[in-house]
Amino acid sequence: MIKKIATVCIFVLLGNTVHAEISSSDTFVGVEIASTEVQGEQPSMTSDSVSFGLRVGAQNEEWRTIIGFNFYDKNEYSVEKLYLSVDYLFMNYDLLEDVTFQPYIGANFGYANYEQGAIDENGMTYGGQMGVIFHMMKRFDVDLGYRYMLSSADSFDHESNLFLGFHYYY
Repeated sequence: MIKKIATVCIFVLLGNTVHAEISSSDTFVGVEIASTEVQGEQPSMTSDSVSFGLRVGAQNEEWRTIIGFNFYDKNEYSVEKLYLSVDYLFMNYDLLEDVTFQPYIGANFGYANYEQGAIDENGMTYGGQMGVIFHMMKRFDVDLGYRYMLSSADSFDHESNLFLGFHYYY
């Protein structure tokens, strides 16, 4: 119970910080497709497949914040995640005349529902990610990254994603 209260307090604090940053940032919507590995409590309970997600976020020169929903479903495995991701962006580097890339590293926190056969559990997730954002046009970018999330649920150990995201800035 104390972990849940502490998690809610952290989300409220981060939410206030995120709200202040969004007012001075570029907002975006996006989608992601990921190669996903889900592992249950036992090493033999592993599944690999493709997951899909939606993203909403804001980004300025140094920071990016994403609220995302990701869905994974393969045979008897199913995982739905709602997460908050906060990334530190390094400098822009010119790749081509109109294309720049920007590496990042970040942390994520969230909530997941895990189903596998007769098991149906909910739990908090936490982890990290890193990747590169390719700024293609003024209102469009492509995000290539890796995300790893651990879970507090008894039967759901972790999930790892190699993802490709597409964002539209408005």
